[in-house]
Amino acid sequence: MPPTAATLPDPIDGHHEKLRRYGGAFLAGFRNANTRTSYRQQLHRWFAWCDACGIDPLAADRVHLELYCRWFEQQVDSINTVSHGLSVLASFYRWLVHAEVLATTPMAAVRRPRRDDSSKQTKLIRHQFADWLNAAEQQGGAAYATGCLLALNGLRVSEVCAIDIEDIAEERWHQVVTVHGKGDRPATVPLAPRTRAAVEQAVASRERGPLLLSRWNNRMTRNNVAALVTKVAQAARIESRMTPHTLRHAAITAALNAGAHLRDVQDFARHADPKTTMRYDRNRHSLDRHATYAIAQYIAGSE
Repeated sequence: MPPTAATLPDPIDGHHEKLRRYGGAFLAGFRNANTRTSYRQQLHRWFAWCDACGIDPLAADRVHLELYCRWFEQQVDSINTVSHGLSVLASFYRWLVHAEVLATTPMAAVRRPRRDDSSKQTKLIRHQFADWLNAAEQQGGAAYATGCLLALNGLRVSEVCAIDIEDIAEERWHQVVTVHGKGDRPATVPLAPRTRAAVEQAVASRERGPLLLSRWNNRMTRNNVAALVTKVAQAARIESRMTPHTLRHAAITAALNAGAHLRDVQDFARHADPKTTMRYDRNRHSLDRHATYAIAQYIAGSE
């Protein structure tokens, strides 16, 4: 029987030496720790399924992967999670081909599920966005700085947590911060006056170390930030479930609503593919631009 999430064995390390070596070498090619963790989890799931079915992952074929895909779809609620998992396997098998371990990749003809590009993210209307930020300002300190970096700079939670005081600098009359995004690519982003004031409040008299400290004086973690976002939402009387990504989503949408050019918003969000930014734009207008309004107005004009 295929394993459930609760019975998965230890990832990679539970497999024979050759597979452990190849899996480790593949993961070592990614500099970003979050990417390595995510990819490791997907390899873990695939190797565990192969173990349960008595299949050598290095001898798997298209049939095995098609069956795995169907099983995977039954284990998770999100088709995008399945799509991501299969993309990781495609990368892993391409790596094995390039390393001359395999002659061909079994993923070549596997039919992958189409990603669902519709946004499932909680959408904040303008006054909720302002209310949340004002509630963060009332809390002050690290909470306010975290809120500004998420809501006004649209940073990812991993980027916010990784910022050190030494990453803040002055550049051509702008206060800027250097962050490391996906793929460990560095980016220099300016801080608006409100964010600058919040950051200065969080730094206080310190000269180095993590910018954002938890109440235990440790570097803020993703879990700390997630809890903070929820706590501030409650203070702002926002009943919808909020996550750190809710604020990034709201920041990108707000930039589009404010009239920023799509190309500038892509740079702001640091999307490698402009299609990613365009999804935000499509979702923003999917109801406002619906043809039903044009039809009703057209008919009303003929009466």
